[in-house]
Amino acid sequence: MGLKWKLRQLMRERRITNKQLAESIGVHRNTVLLLKEDHPTMIRMKYLESLCKVLKCQPSDLIEFDHETATH
Repeated sequence: MGLKWKLRQLMRERRITNKQLAESIGVHRNTVLLLKEDHPTMIRMKYLESLCKVLKCQPSDLIEFDHETATH
């Protein structure tokens, strides 16, 4: 898969717990666990926007494209 989801990495760098993130974006902790999956199949735009606000980042900080592992 050519896309790399980096939520787990950004949370670690910013020392944000699942509980803190859940409260900040207004979701249950189980939703945060789903969002942290290594290869989510989709993400709602409202969650992406909220994550960027809370983590003070751009969508490109959360999603990285790797040409070498991309399927053609």
